[in-house]
Amino acid sequence: MFYSREGSTAQIAQGLAQATGGTLRQLVDSRRMENGGMFRALIATLLGLGTTLVDPDYTVEPFEAVVVMTPVWIGNPAPAVTTFISNAILKDKKTFIVAVGGTAANPGTIARLGKRLSARGASVVGHSEVLGYIPDPKAVRPSDEELVAEGVLLAEAVRQAFEPQS
Repeated sequence: MFYSREGSTAQIAQGLAQATGGTLRQLVDSRRMENGGMFRALIATLLGLGTTLVDPDYTVEPFEAVVVMTPVWIGNPAPAVTTFISNAILKDKKTFIVAVGGTAANPGTIARLGKRLSARGASVVGHSEVLGYIPDPKAVRPSDEELVAEGVLLAEAVRQAFEPQS
């Protein structure tokens, strides 16, 4: 399950799904991000609020494991991910968190997501932080191929986290 506004999280999710054979589920925010919509989304992000999703599917029961992947916005998960976590039945569901940010270290985002998932009864078995697009127009952006390759590399960490502990 992922949300992606600019596309880097989507590319990483695609690589992860290719490498694991997993099912992709993209969250779509109903909010238009132009004409002040992005400003409202950032305020919601700061306040830890959700949003309205387009055709949401909160069903996770058929899956043994759930990967929650979000871009990092001002140190927080995107509102679409907050909405998903608030509505999905996650009790006893093994989850893995992926934070995709403009820097490779986003411990606050991981902590906030872990707390939200645990409060919903999920068991967080691991996390990873991945470098995505940097919002600075002067920054060198990774190519889509590089991002897909990051998702493929991420698959091994996800597999290990979901293996039964002996």
